[in-house]
Amino acid sequence: MSKSNQREELNQLFEQLQVAESQTSIDDLQKQIWEIWMQTGSPDINQLMKYGSEQLAMEAYNDAIKIFTEVVEYFPDYAEGWNKRATAYYLRGSFKASIWDICRTLALEPRHFGAISGLATIYMELGAEKMALATLQELKGIVPHQKGLTQQIESLCQKLGIKNTPGS
Repeated sequence: MSKSNQREELNQLFEQLQVAESQTSIDDLQKQIWEIWMQTGSPDINQLMKYGSEQLAMEAYNDAIKIFTEVVEYFPDYAEGWNKRATAYYLRGSFKASIWDICRTLALEPRHFGAISGLATIYMELGAEKMALATLQELKGIVPHQKGLTQQIESLCQKLGIKNTPGS
């Protein structure tokens, strides 16, 4: 699939994600989006992505980081390569490196709900609750009916003493 076709299909899926209310529909749309994000257009890089993901699953984080570094060196404009490396850094406990890669991911794909969710998680773990709240509100703009997201935002607002307005 060409990049313009990918972008068009992603735009349609994200439009559907805005109005999807059932968790089954949301999960299905997110799965379709992830499938597009995983496509690099290069069989060799696809294989590296698969191998890197396997290393993540086996908790071989340093190996995964090396593999995903190779991916982003070959394809610096490939958002999912940066996101996968961010995940590996996060799981290794390297939050600063993870945040940097998440920022790169979001510069390439601002709607990357996985990266945004990961950033919110890091902010929570660092005790940066106001930043986590802003990040979760950004996520809600992309996946408004994500299960548990509204409750998570409301809980943080209450903890921070911030009035949560509808739609935020």
